Amino acid sequence: MQREESTASLRRARLALGLGVFLGTVYVLYRLTITPDLFGLDFEIYRAAAVDLHTGQEVYGRSPVGVPNLTYRYPIILLAVFSLYLLIPPVVGFALHLAGTILVSVILGLAIARVTESHGIRLSNLDRGLICAFIAISPISVPSLVFGNINHQIALCFGLGLIWLEQNLQHRAGVALGLAALPKVFPAAVGVWLVYRRKWYAILLAIATGVGALAGGIVLFGWTHTQRYFVEELLPRGTANAASGGLSPSSLYVTLQRPLTAMFADASGTLLTVMALVLVAPVVAYAYLYSEGPLQRLIALLTTLCAILLVIPSYTMYFVLLSYPLIPLLYLLSGWPGRIFTGGVVLMQFTLKLHDAGMLVRLLGFPAWGTEVMLESLRVFYTLGTPVLWGTVAVLIAGIWQIHSN
Repeated sequence: MQREESTASLRRARLALGLGVFLGTVYVLYRLTITPDLFGLDFEIYRAAAVDLHTGQEVYGRSPVGVPNLTYRYPIILLAVFSLYLLIPPVVGFALHLAGTILVSVILGLAIARVTESHGIRLSNLDRGLICAFIAISPISVPSLVFGNINHQIALCFGLGLIWLEQNLQHRAGVALGLAALPKVFPAAVGVWLVYRRKWYAILLAIATGVGALAGGIVLFGWTHTQRYFVEELLPRGTANAASGGLSPSSLYVTLQRPLTAMFADASGTLLTVMALVLVAPVVAYAYLYSEGPLQRLIALLTTLCAILLVIPSYTMYFVLLSYPLIPLLYLLSGWPGRIFTGGVVLMQFTLKLHDAGMLVRLLGFPAWGTEVMLESLRVFYTLGTPVLWGTVAVLIAGIWQIHSN
């Protein structure tokens, strides 16, 4: 019976990973057909910001590509890396950036496969290939590949940091997690998990890595750029009430604040954040309370990461940060928790926005009244949530069910 369950878990994992790779490939083809001009957009921003830096123009508070809201949002020290792309033509630079993104996906995938096997699961080369490909081009990660974002690189630092933390290699974990939090800050919220695990050395090294990087930016490029980074980018992001006044059904955000805004339309962004925290805190606390064994710790860690992404309004491309421990749990969970978990992961791959879903409905060629009914149903559905949101909720339910059933 146990062998049958293990075989079923293996098949489910392959199905979910394979579907993710397939849908991610479809996404690339869709973008090539509909919006080929968006390829490399984020990479273009990084490169243009590096040009601004070296030509004495303002880096922060303006768009380096002349499009409002498309600004450079990272600490100035990272432009030391992006500046290297100025030595080669933009097309060659983007190609190298893509190659690097695929490389870090493979490195993270192989590390995750090794961790999964340490739990007694025997993986084939097919599984390793699916894991690496899923990290690189599943729908929750492929936009970063297409736009030339650095979420895969962040995911590598984040995943390796968390793996090393479990292996009690705190010096490596601290540096890796500090680097992961440097560009987009919110990954630093995983510090809740580090505090719970009492990994004080890792915490100190993570803080030192972040502060050291900021100090390095000041030494290399002067205080003004770092000051403007805080004033123009970091502080406005931290205080913005993204869901205040309600989220539009067409909003790109994945967050528990979406259904909450439908019920409490007049609530402020701060109140919505508090309510979202109230919803996830008991789930996280329960997972922490029963996190004695290796499997339970993986579930507790995933619960922490999902809670962070559901409380903070997040884009679907940030969900690549869940690769570890999401993928190992895809292989490890069995029975009904495993089925629900796999269903949640599958649901997370349907990253269609309202506009895209509506366009697909129109392409189906239903009668006018049928099309209108389906479009209105989609508007209601996206007002209350998105497939990624409900898939993440399903993953949380499955994890808590697994803990409770032990």
